[in-house]
Formats: sequence, C-alpha cells, structure tokens
Amino acid sequence: MNPYEQAHQWLAEQPDTVALLIRKAAALECCGASHAGLTPHPPRLVFDLRGTRAGSSDSAGTIRLNPVLLRENTAAFMALTLPHEVAHWIVFRWRPGASPHGAEWRQVMAWLGAPAQRCHDFDVTRARLKTGRRYAYRCACRQHTLGAVAHRRSQTGRTIYRCRVCGSVLRPLDTAITAMVCGLPQ
Repeated sequence: MNPYEQAHQWLAEQPDTVALLIRKAAALECCGASHAGLTPHPPRLVFDLRGTRAGSSDSAGTIRLNPVLLRENTAAFMALTLPHEVAHWIVFRWRPGASPHGAEWRQVMAWLGAPAQRCHDFDVTRARLKTGRRYAYRCACRQHTLGAVAHRRSQTGRTIYRCRVCGSVLRPLDTAITAMVCGLPQ
C-alpha cells in the first residue's frame, strides 16, 4: 500500500479528526470574513493533494490538503497549514487579484492568529511522488533533462528554457536518444 492509500485509510478511520478540521476551517473563515467585512462562506476541504505541497486553495472555496503530510503532522496542519489556506480563500474574496502571499494575506494571517509563513518545513520523504518520465535536452555546453511538465511547456512554446551556465536555449534531443540517455526502455 503506498503512502497515499495508507493516509486515506487513516482518514477513513479518523472521522473525528476530519470533523475537527472542517469545524476549524469554518471557524477560521468566519473570523477572517468578519474582519474583512465579508459574509462567512466556509471552504470545502478535499484530501487529494499529492507531492510536497501541504495544501492549496482556489477561488471557488476548495481547500485541497495533502493526506500524507496531514497524517504525519496533524497538529502543525491545524496550527499552520489550515490557517494558511483559509487565509488564501478569504483574500480571494476580499481582495481579488492580490498577491498570493502579499500584504493582504499577511493581514488575514494576523487576524487568524497564525504566523505568516509561506512554506512549511514538514518532512516530505513519504509524500514525494515517483519521478516521471524525463526528456533529454541540449544547450551549447551540456545535456539537460526536463520533466514532463517542462517538456510539454517547451513543446507548446509556452516557456523557453535556457541553460543557467551558458544562457543558450535548450533544444530537445530526438526520442530514441531521450530513451537511451534517460534510461527508458526503447
């Protein structure tokens, strides 16, 4: 069973913890909304976030939490991650277009009585996802590998990647070389 399956099983066995998270998110949102002059609108919690991020919030009021990091850091999640994400939800409504961790967000964090920390310091070893496919690229001085997202952005022209050493544009190698260089089956 992988860490995410274990964490979801743990969540299923911890309905009191889930209920506490939901109540705390609603209480935090009510407090922040009151200070901002907004009508309370509790966020929806979803436990499906993967990777090394502890949480994320969107403008629709959904807060996604990483179940592996939650399981391993429950108290810190209550004290730090939940207020952090609820503050984002409040800022989305209070000051649309504000900087994600700007003055407005820091103000809401103060209202919620939580430290305005941008990043967590949880051990993410068990939450790390397996590395996906890698793609070989070349610049003027060396060879590089890009992950799937960067490769897709490069292929669609959305992003131009440059070597940090020589500054030249990274160019993809052909797929046969990519498989050979990156150790993929051919």
